[in-house]
Amino acid sequence: MHILIIPSEEYIPKKKPIAGIFQHDQAKILQQNGHRVGVLSFSFNYSFPALIKAIFGKRTKRTKDLSLLTIFKLLYQKTFFPYQTAFSYESIDDINVIRCDGFWGAKNSKHPLARYNLWLKYGSFTLKKYIEKYGKPDIIHAHNMIYAGLFAINTKATFNIPIVITEHSSQYAMEGVSTEIEELLKKAFHNNENFYAVSPKLIELLSHKFSLKEDKIKWLPNVLDTVIENTELPTKVVKRDTFRFINIANLIPLKGQKELIEAFDMAFKSSENVKLIIAGEGVLEKELNYLIEQKKLKKKVKLIGLINRKEVLNQLDNSDVLVLPSHYETFGVVLIEALSRG
Repeated sequence: MHILIIPSEEYIPKKKPIAGIFQHDQAKILQQNGHRVGVLSFSFNYSFPALIKAIFGKRTKRTKDLSLLTIFKLLYQKTFFPYQTAFSYESIDDINVIRCDGFWGAKNSKHPLARYNLWLKYGSFTLKKYIEKYGKPDIIHAHNMIYAGLFAINTKATFNIPIVITEHSSQYAMEGVSTEIEELLKKAFHNNENFYAVSPKLIELLSHKFSLKEDKIKWLPNVLDTVIENTELPTKVVKRDTFRFINIANLIPLKGQKELIEAFDMAFKSSENVKLIIAGEGVLEKELNYLIEQKKLKKKVKLIGLINRKEVLNQLDNSDVLVLPSHYETFGVVLIEALSRG
């Protein structure tokens, strides 16, 4: 079977290699089971106003590291050849990936439907590119309704490709959804089949929010990376003088590392042989380092940055307890990774 995966987030981008890792794990498992797998990855990094402002020194997080020559080049390419310069091709673990970096133009990115409209505008063009280069897939597997699922549903009449949608986003519980997008979601959930979610609790939340029968959405749990699943458990128990807690997650408010450090300080301030290791990267890194310094925990709490799957395995096998104090999780892949390591 030829399966095309479309994540709502970017797929293993170079600047954020942890993004899309769940979809990549799934793609590799499908591939190892004899299926042909491809991926479409979308990003929308630049707008006309942002590039003009960058020329005059007003930089955003997208343009802060770009040279002036690169900005002028981008402005020319994106303005006059927005489609021709949007695409790049690569292979990751023998999985064909087409990346599309769409251009906002002069549109207001704050409008509730702005990103949805960009997905529709660039999505169909990218899907045509994929079919021309790799052939028509037998099925599309979209991850998360916002926006990959909504885009996939919109293309069904044109391309006549069956669709499966898996939901694993926490935004329904945490961030809320605009009224305009919610109307699109209601229509999509009620009129289409083949919906899955990664946990019974998420099915319950979605069913209540969109007034669905609970059997409308089926349960499809997350998968384990084969490196972790196929590596035998250590046979020799290593005795350590220090009890180690490990946290592995993006350093963002949702994941609760600030509360974790404060709780660790309260529980183990006077304990000498207890450590907390935090692996990950994100917007809270400076704030968390400051908190560690403020609480005088530099000898006990360490931020070790982004780690790959082999290092995740190593950290789990050399720790006593995984702790995940997220405000909300739809599943939490690191939980099954830790359970699989005992």
